[in-house]
Amino acid sequence: MNRARSQISVGVVCILLGFMLTYQLKAVMQQKKEQGDTRSVAQITIEVEQLNKQKQTLESKVKELETEIKNYEKAASSNSELSKEVVKKLEETRILTGSVDVIGQGVVIYITPQGEFFSNSNEGPTILDIDLIKLVNELNAADAEAVSINDIRITSRTGIRSASNYITINEERISPYKRITIKAIGDKIKLKKALDFPGVLTGGFTGADIKYEVLDNIKINRNNGDLKFQFAKPIKND
Repeated sequence: MNRARSQISVGVVCILLGFMLTYQLKAVMQQKKEQGDTRSVAQITIEVEQLNKQKQTLESKVKELETEIKNYEKAASSNSELSKEVVKKLEETRILTGSVDVIGQGVVIYITPQGEFFSNSNEGPTILDIDLIKLVNELNAADAEAVSINDIRITSRTGIRSASNYITINEERISPYKRITIKAIGDKIKLKKALDFPGVLTGGFTGADIKYEVLDNIKINRNNGDLKFQFAKPIKND
């Protein structure tokens, strides 16, 4: 009997030791994992800081080059009427491609979903990419000279499409559950008439509140993307 009790006691002690060793092993592994995660986060933070510094350096260099270009343009425009016309066409091309900040009269449209306070949820009405595309097309048809959505400049190469729970514009994500602001610079009377036309603002954006205002000084930021043409080449006339 005493021997059986001793064996049971030894067995219980072994089981307890096994549990303790297992718990300790798991704790050590978890600690190492947390340390590894911490190191990874630290490394990522350092890399992000380095990339931000590189970005700032490049932006500074771009500004320097832009200043030099403007100086060249001023010098060229002061020489002859032909040079002035060339500079004017160059400036218009920059506006068209969205590579410069612009300011002027136009309209600002505010689209607010009714479910804005339940953002990131899968319930309630949302703003659809197709509605944004239709509205931008209407603004362009009314001769809008510059358009932006949430301060993202719209160009001829801008794509607007839904992706997961977001809408991507120029590879930037905006939430369809929160208020979206659209700016358009152009003839403010013509743009207002386009917005007041039946179906333009009422034909889409189901469940959203839409308001707009006409202003004389609207600023639209430049497009930060890199516009390169690899395949389209101008045709040279012989």
